[in-house]
Amino acid sequence: MSKAKIGFYWCGACGGCEIAVLDIDEMLLEVAEQADIVFWPCAMDPKYEDLEEMEDDSIDFMFINGSIRNEENREMVRLLRRKAKNVVAFGSCSSIGGLFGLGNLYTKEQLLDTAYHTRSTDGDVTPQKESQVDEGTLELPDLLHHVVRLDEVIDVDYYIPGCPPLPNQLEEAFPALLDGSAEKYDFISRKSVCDVCPLEREEKRIERLRPIQEVELDPDRCILDQGVLCMGPATAGMCDAPCPSVGYPCIGCNGPVRGVKDQGARMASALASVIGIEGEGRKTEEEIREAMASVLDPTGAFYRFSLPSSMLRYRRGDIDD
Repeated sequence: MSKAKIGFYWCGACGGCEIAVLDIDEMLLEVAEQADIVFWPCAMDPKYEDLEEMEDDSIDFMFINGSIRNEENREMVRLLRRKAKNVVAFGSCSSIGGLFGLGNLYTKEQLLDTAYHTRSTDGDVTPQKESQVDEGTLELPDLLHHVVRLDEVIDVDYYIPGCPPLPNQLEEAFPALLDGSAEKYDFISRKSVCDVCPLEREEKRIERLRPIQEVELDPDRCILDQGVLCMGPATAGMCDAPCPSVGYPCIGCNGPVRGVKDQGARMASALASVIGIEGEGRKTEEEIREAMASVLDPTGAFYRFSLPSSMLRYRRGDIDD
């Protein structure tokens, strides 16, 4: 029986998903018995020409991580889609937009201005499409107007969210993919982080939210019940809640539970119940405003990893690519 051919590629990414592949430890040897890695720029030194020369559909599984942030990202994933029978959106950036998606709150010009036109720079140092040097012409890909998910550019066959995906997720995903038993959304849980969290919940009402540094948390009680924002109610629980288990609130890196479109809207609904905005014992309008004002940076908190896949997606009025 011939081995499967797999590849890995990163777009706009931090590199964490590349390292996550190694976190499965000895299981990597089992994967190596069933598959050959034929394309992995992080670990090998392939050129674009090498990829272009591969036959179409010659790679069984292409794992693509990172957000689609510039022209090169978009061009490469289209090429990889041609070369692969199956594409896996690997990690939250490719699955739901990721942290870099918060840049969608600003225009491309604003981002460049913030990064390159500061007191620490000398004059206009904005990156140019082309720059002349002694060796010839250097070219840079243009930034897209906003970050988009992988499946907005190409068809995606499977999703493995996480920032990065954890070993328990990969130990489930790799065998299922290689033996052909996996379905498209199998690796996104129907349970939330709250459903798998070991902390004790009381379903009590809170008056307001407070920063975690202002609260002496009881390590055995639900963090949200203690008045600290925790994204557990709105986040898929494939991770088995490692953060709340050690006293740190969930920040939502897995994205929404399977079947939920908008992670932020789900969290807003959960908070409405917890702080008494709706239902029995509803607060007054003034109390509601005070309670909601205690949610610091709601967009950044509710959509830290999922803004490009939400109903908001990006700053309105900006141009689509």
